[in-house]
Amino acid sequence: MQKSRRNFLKAGLASMSVATFSSGSMAAPVEAPQKFDETYDMVILGAGGAGLSAACHALDKGLKVLVVEKMSFPGGSSAISGGQWAVAGSKFQQEKGIKDDHALFIKDMMQVGHGVCKPELVDAFVKASSIEFDWFIKNSGMKPITIMVNSGMSVPRSHRFDSSKVTMFYHDYAVKHGAKIYFDTKAEHLLWNNAKKEIVGVQVKRENGKKAFIGSKKGILIATGGFARNKELLAKYSPKSQNAVAISGAGTTGDGMLMAQEYGADVLDVAYVKPTYGFTLNPKHVADKSSVFYAGAIIVNRDAKRFIRENDSYKTIGEAALSQKNGESFMVFDETIRIEALPKDPREKRFIGEKGKTDFGFVGNTIEDVAKKAGLDPKVLAQTVAEYNKHVPDASDPMGRNTLAGNFGKPIAIQKPPFVIIPATACLLSTYCGLRVDPQLRVIDVFGKPINGLFAAGEVCGGFHGESSMSGTGFGKAFSLGRLAFESMSKR
Repeated sequence: MQKSRRNFLKAGLASMSVATFSSGSMAAPVEAPQKFDETYDMVILGAGGAGLSAACHALDKGLKVLVVEKMSFPGGSSAISGGQWAVAGSKFQQEKGIKDDHALFIKDMMQVGHGVCKPELVDAFVKASSIEFDWFIKNSGMKPITIMVNSGMSVPRSHRFDSSKVTMFYHDYAVKHGAKIYFDTKAEHLLWNNAKKEIVGVQVKRENGKKAFIGSKKGILIATGGFARNKELLAKYSPKSQNAVAISGAGTTGDGMLMAQEYGADVLDVAYVKPTYGFTLNPKHVADKSSVFYAGAIIVNRDAKRFIRENDSYKTIGEAALSQKNGESFMVFDETIRIEALPKDPREKRFIGEKGKTDFGFVGNTIEDVAKKAGLDPKVLAQTVAEYNKHVPDASDPMGRNTLAGNFGKPIAIQKPPFVIIPATACLLSTYCGLRVDPQLRVIDVFGKPINGLFAAGEVCGGFHGESSMSGTGFGKAFSLGRLAFESMSKR
């Protein structure tokens, strides 16, 4: 069976015309035309962080580059993300006396991914993240707004930036150095050369509806993002997430993954798509999120009882929160924790910037008082808080909360008024799964073999996160893997 499948993909295409496949959405290889409408050294699908990064580095080497983007604007999910770039051993960490290195970064990622992520991919990403980060700092002149400790970290390593400014730097750099970017252009099918046994181009549909066949000498890079906005794919791979609010790039509908699957591409981690916890009700933007639970808040359900250890990954928390009755949950904390949270994430100022005030929840001078305002049982919540506080001094929490976030910090008792309760929910920011790749970012088929001429970078890749993800590894992964993909493609 393996032999016949491989033969189907790689042989017997000579008698099949392009027209046979271009008229519909058939899961079968599409043979390249005898003559392309346009040809480039490198064609990149997607003008988000990964695609733009690859374009920048290709242009630095003098290659002729085309970026194909189905939206009318660049940036993808990277431009609207929280802007946290996880990197170990940066000069900014060193200036603050933060001791971090690649080994600890890798250990943390493997731990938060519950060992499911591929060690060789994590290693490649962590190393590339430092290299790309240094290149970005040198060429952009930007500095991080702050360095945060967040989900899954042993030390602060999330270097926070204005995500739109970072992404636009890459866009402007690429355009300045000669990249051609086709907006409002949808990639429809990858093109196969049967003689060479490789992907050699892409069929696209322009804004005016006309199709074009574009050749690429060094293969095709898929950097099209995830599928957070594709309800059918979510229903297939993550039924629990299909009704979560999606706050991701408008173009994240899984196009690139599906195009690669026409050629037998394998996928990884699709069973672990999870929403991110900490968003206000009816969120509209990534800024509508608080991480006060990583500063010491506890999380309770409508019954006023805890159901998760709050130092776990925000994705694990998110999945558990949506599973509660009516999907309801609440973050509970006091004045000490409010003060602890404020400097850790600039977004907190919107939620808890002033003592005794919040536009997103309830405030009271006693636990019972604030519980009544939030519609929770006062006696049960008081008992929940008292039981939690009893275990704080020796970190003996029955649920396993022995740190603030990941492996960092010590739990804090909830005892200093005023007390605050903020209703929260989970949103789907990213799917953090997708095409199986090797450390050279070659797309791998279901038989474990590279699909010649096909590469992937960014959110469309699986294998890097496993069951859950560390903060800053999505944003940082986009730009870092863009570099790795270019390096591999340039050697062809």
